[in-house]
Amino acid sequence: MKPDRPTIQLAAAFDLVDRLLAHRLVPVETVSVRNAVGRTLAADQTSPLDLPPFDKSAMDGYALPDDGPGPYRVLETVAAGSVSTAPLTPGTALKVMTGAPVPAGTRRVAKIEDVQVQNDQITVVRPERATNICVRAEDVRVGDTIIRAGTVLTPLDVANLIAVGVTLVAVRRRLRLAVLATGDEIVDTPAQLTPGKIMNANGPMLAALGRQFGMEVVTEQTVPDELLATLAAMRAATAAADLVVLTGGVSVGDFDFVQDALVASGLTVHFTQAAVKPGRPLTLATSPTCAVFGLPGNPVSAYLMFHLFVLRAAARLTGAPAPGRELMLPLDFKFTRRKADRTEYRPAHITPTGSVRELEFHGSAHLTALTAADGFFVIPAGTATLPRGQLVTVLVLPGSWR
Repeated sequence: MKPDRPTIQLAAAFDLVDRLLAHRLVPVETVSVRNAVGRTLAADQTSPLDLPPFDKSAMDGYALPDDGPGPYRVLETVAAGSVSTAPLTPGTALKVMTGAPVPAGTRRVAKIEDVQVQNDQITVVRPERATNICVRAEDVRVGDTIIRAGTVLTPLDVANLIAVGVTLVAVRRRLRLAVLATGDEIVDTPAQLTPGKIMNANGPMLAALGRQFGMEVVTEQTVPDELLATLAAMRAATAAADLVVLTGGVSVGDFDFVQDALVASGLTVHFTQAAVKPGRPLTLATSPTCAVFGLPGNPVSAYLMFHLFVLRAAARLTGAPAPGRELMLPLDFKFTRRKADRTEYRPAHITPTGSVRELEFHGSAHLTALTAADGFFVIPAGTATLPRGQLVTVLVLPGSWR
C-alpha cells in the first residue's frame, strides 16, 4: 500500500532536505588542481606565495632611478623571466620588458613611447605620474585565502590556485548518481515507437544534468511498470549511488509502483507530494547511505524539480552552495491564474532591460518551451494576480540565460 502522506509546503520540503542531509558529506580525496574543475573544495586554500612575487614592470619601458628627464645611460635590457645584472645608479637606466623584475632602486618605469633614444642614452620627453610598477604582494600576500571551502571550482579558480603555487587540492568525491526512468510507454529508439509509445527524454536529460553539475552517473536505465522490476532496479541503484533520481511512477495510479518499491526496499519515505506547480507528485526517501527523489514523469516538472531539489541535496552532500541564482525583477505583463493553492514556477525570458517576459507555455509536458527560457519566475502560494511592474523572484538556471 502506498504511504498516505499530506502535501508538504515548498519551504518545509526544502528545510527537510537540508536537515536530513546536512551531516552526510561524501568523503574527501586529493586531486591535481588541473583536474579539479567542477569539484567542491573541502578546505580553504591559502597562498604560499606573494603576487606579484617581486616588483615588476607593468609595461615595456625603462627603469629609472628618479623622476628627472635624464639623460640616462642604458646599461642593459631585461626580458620577462630574467633579472638584471647591472645595478641601477643615478644617471643610468635599464630597458625592461612587461613582467620583468625591476632592479632595486627603481623609482619608475618610463614607457618606450615616452622617451627619446639617442645611441645608448634616453631622455624622457613625456613624463607621467604613474610609476608603471606592479609592487610585490599588491595582489596577494602569503597566507591570504584564495578560495573558500565549499566552492565548486571553475577554470578561473584553477588559474588562481596554480598562479599562487597550489597544485594539489582536497575536494569532495564526485557524487554518484543513478537515474531510473519508469514507464511501459517510454522507448529509447524511434524504431520502437508504436502506438502509445513515446521517446524516453527524461532519463537522458537527468543523466546529462547530473554530469553537467559534476556528478558521476553510475547507471541510467529504463524500468517497466512492474513492482518486482522497480524494486530490483531500486535496490541496485541505492546500493551503488549517493543520489537516486526516478522519473515517473510516483503518483497514485494503478501502474505507479515507485512508492511501494521504496517502502519494500527499506527506505524511509518523508513526503510524496509537494505544494508546487509543476511538480506536485514529488517523493523524497532516504536510507543511511542514499537519498532518493521520485520526480514526476512530465519533463518540465522533472527538469524543474531536479534544479530545486536534487541539486539542493547534492549541495548538502558536498558542502557546496546550491547552484541557481535568484533575482528580483519586474514583470512586463499582468499575470493571473485561477488557482492559487501552490507555489508556481513559470518559464520566463529576461529582456535586455531586465524585465520578465512570459513565454508561451502549455503545461508540464511542454519541454520545448524551456529552450527559450532564461529561468522561471515564481508566483507564491496564495497569490492569484501579479500586476505589470510587480517585482518577482526569478530563478535563473545555470547556463540558461540567453
